[in-house]
Order: sequence, then structure tokens, then C-alpha cells
Amino acid sequence: MGIIGRQGAKLTIANFFGVAIGFLSTLFIYPKDSALYGLMVFLYSTGTLFEPLASLGIQAIILRYFARFKDLDKTRHGLLLYSLLHISVGIVLFSILFWVFSGPISVLIQRLNPEDAKNIDLFFNFIPALVALLAIQNLFNYYIANLHRIVIPGIILSILPKLWMPVTFLLAYFQVLDTTGIAYSLLGMVLVSVLALVIYLRSLGQLNLQARWEFYPRATLQEMIIYGLYGLLGIAGTQMAYRIDQSMLGTIKSMESVGVFTYALTIATTIDMPARSILNISAPLISDFFAKGEMGKIGEHYKKIALNLFSVGLCLYLGLVLVADDIFRLTSKPEVLLTARNIAMILGLAKLMDMITGPNDMIIGISKYYRFNMLLIIALSVGNIWLNYSFIRQYNVFGPAYASLVFIVAFNCIKVVFLWVKFKMLPFSRPMLFLAISALICVGVHYVLPSTGSIILDGLLGGIILLLGYILPLLYWKLAPDLIAMLNGGLGSLGIKNPFK
Repeated sequence: MGIIGRQGAKLTIANFFGVAIGFLSTLFIYPKDSALYGLMVFLYSTGTLFEPLASLGIQAIILRYFARFKDLDKTRHGLLLYSLLHISVGIVLFSILFWVFSGPISVLIQRLNPEDAKNIDLFFNFIPALVALLAIQNLFNYYIANLHRIVIPGIILSILPKLWMPVTFLLAYFQVLDTTGIAYSLLGMVLVSVLALVIYLRSLGQLNLQARWEFYPRATLQEMIIYGLYGLLGIAGTQMAYRIDQSMLGTIKSMESVGVFTYALTIATTIDMPARSILNISAPLISDFFAKGEMGKIGEHYKKIALNLFSVGLCLYLGLVLVADDIFRLTSKPEVLLTARNIAMILGLAKLMDMITGPNDMIIGISKYYRFNMLLIIALSVGNIWLNYSFIRQYNVFGPAYASLVFIVAFNCIKVVFLWVKFKMLPFSRPMLFLAISALICVGVHYVLPSTGSIILDGLLGGIILLLGYILPLLYWKLAPDLIAMLNGGLGSLGIKNPFK
């Protein structure tokens, strides 16, 4: 897969370090005070939830128009300057709207969760600044990704928070930082990431803020703004679908519930970690194919990407099923993490559904049918809010996981059918069936075999089942050739030869 393989392999390796740091923090640091961790996550997740309102769809604009604005002197006809002006307007509008509605929101939180209302009110004062920084961060991240450079930004946005968050937590846990100090620390984390992205963009020779307004006649500007507003609806809907669970859980239940659910989310996030690497670099390529009208290549990439995502995602999900229990029983608070593991099992199924259907959301979003994608996201996101509210009240901390599973299954089924009707594209292939059968055999063997009575031996046995029953057949029969090529690239960069090459 060329650049996808090279960049994806490098970023996946880097992300594994970030995940390892986050996983260790989840095992040994955050369980010291789940409520404190939940409070930190609540502020950050609420900021990411509101960020699309300030961005005004700039991510969609960059993705769609970047290929059109290629030129020889690297200015992209002033696209970076336009993007910064675009989100500046969005930040001002969001700040005004937030100031207008913060009062009613505060009253609502006081009624739903009086126990944490004081801290939430204090955090809300920092939301506009956090949203502004996140909007700028995402702008530079998307701009750099369209230059086919995702490794360094991926390291910045993946590893930096994994290091910064536990340090902030420990400082707060030992009462060096109060609630206000936590908020300032999280703002500092995002600010550092923005500065790092700017420095990296400058090192690429692409930090150009020259205005080329002759390339932005009124008709083009109108087209871009309208597309951006559709993008805003789509991205905001996606955030409502994928990010609202932590904010609603903290608002309706407690910060401790947010903490436990976030442990589960951290565990489940390892499943789609490689997917983020591959999708980040695939987006600009798919956009290029659309610009050139190469629909055959889009269909080919659709199948390949879906197979790669499903292969590695299923492997990591099996690790959760076969080994995670024994790891969590070795920690100081196994009961908390075992609860999180059960939640992660549900979230993991949702992520697998996302991965087996590939970049369908991306393909529809870049195509002329982007309005359908955005309206679908909005409609289903409204339903997801209702699902979260109902399930949280009925199933407590398990509620958001059930809501996510129902939402993602429905969302992806509709998109798969739509792509087949409009483009005659399907993400499924025969190797997926073989991989699914291998996974079921692994799970069956694991549950049939009796326990050895030793946590360590049981964990090793689960790892051996995963290796012999899934990983070796995947590599030996080359069920996912492009994934193996990515593995070769990653191992090669470390000076390791893959015997299954």
C-alpha cells in the first residue's frame, strides 16, 4: 500500500508506546482515585465535544480542497491562512454562544449531579479556552496529514497526553494542584502540542501564511463555507456519537463513574489504535482518487483497508478476551479493572464493527453524497443521546457502552448499504471469514480448557492460544498481505527480519 504502509507502520509503532504508557497509568496510577481521574477526563472530553462548533468544519474543508489547491511554491494558495481565519470566526461565535447558554447548562447540571456541580461549574470557565486550543491543534494536525506526514503529529498527539495526564493526576492526588490547577495544566498540555505542530510544519517548509485571495472568488468562498457547515454538522454529530458518553455519564451519575468508564475506554482504544494510523494517511489519498475520478482505486483501497483494520483489531480484541483478566488480577484494585474489562468487551465489539466496515464514512464524506453522510450522523446522534440517557439511568456505567454498540452497528450497516447502492463497493472479503473462524476457535479452546490455578500460567496459556490459533495462521497463510507488508516495514525500521515475509 506504499505510503499508507510506511507511514501507518511507523505511527502504529509509536502509538504502541503511547498505549503502553496509558495502559500502565490505567493499571497503577488512575485507580488511586477514580473520581479525580473522572474529573480530569470530564473537562477534556467536554472540550473535545464542543470543539467542532469552533472549527466550523475546517477539517472537512482542508480534506476536500487541499488537493485542488496544489501549487509550486508550497503556499497552497493561502489555504492555511484562510483556515486560521475560518476557525477564528468559529472561536468567537462559540465563545458568545457558550457565554449565553452557560447559565442554563449550570442549572441543569446542578439538578442532575449536585455532588459534582461545584467542580463542573469551575471547569466550565475554562471550556472556551480549551475549545479554542483544540480547534487550532486539529487544524494543524489535518493540514500536516494532507502533506502525507502523520508520524510526528501522531507522536505529539498520542504520547504527550499519555505522559502529561498521569503527572497532572499525581500532582492533584498529592494536593500540589487544586481543581483550577488541573484545568490550567490541561490547557498547557494542548498549548504545547499546538506549538510542537507549528514547529514541525515550519520544519517541512510549509508554514506559509501568504494571502492569495485571487484564488478565492466569491463563488469559491461560498462553496467552501457551505461545505464547511455541512462538515460541521457531520463532525459535530460524530463527536456527539463517540464523545458524549463521558460528558453525559459525569452529568447524570458521578465523576467516579466517568473514571471507571474511561479505564474501559482506554483498554478498548488499543483495539482501534492501528486503525487511526491507517485512516489518517488514507484520507488524503482517497481525496486524491476522487479528484482524479479513479473510482476503481477507491474500491480497491476500501477492501484492503477494511481487511487490514479487521485483522489487527480482531487480534487485539482476542488479547482482551484471552489475557486481560489475568493481568488485571495482579493489580491493587482488580475489582475496578475487571468491571472496566467487561465494559471494554462491549466497546471493543463496537470498534470491531467500525473496523470491519473500513473507511466508509470517509468515502461518503468526500464524495458528492457528503450531505447524506452528515444528515445520517446527525439523525443517529440524536438517537444516541437518547440511548445514552436511557441506558445510563438503567445500566449505570455500562450504559454508554451498550449505547455505543447499538449506534455504531446501525450507523455502519446503513453506510455499507449506501456505498453498495451508489458505488457497488463492499468492504468484505473472504479472508475476513477465515479470521473470524480462527478467532471463534481460540475463544472456544480458551473457555474449554480448565484453569491451572495460577494467574500467571493462565495468562501465558491465553497468550499461547492467541499466538497459535490466530497470529501464526494470519502470517503463514498471508491472509492480510498489506498488513504483513506494514509489519515488514515496521520490523525493518527496527532492524528485525520478519520470517513470514
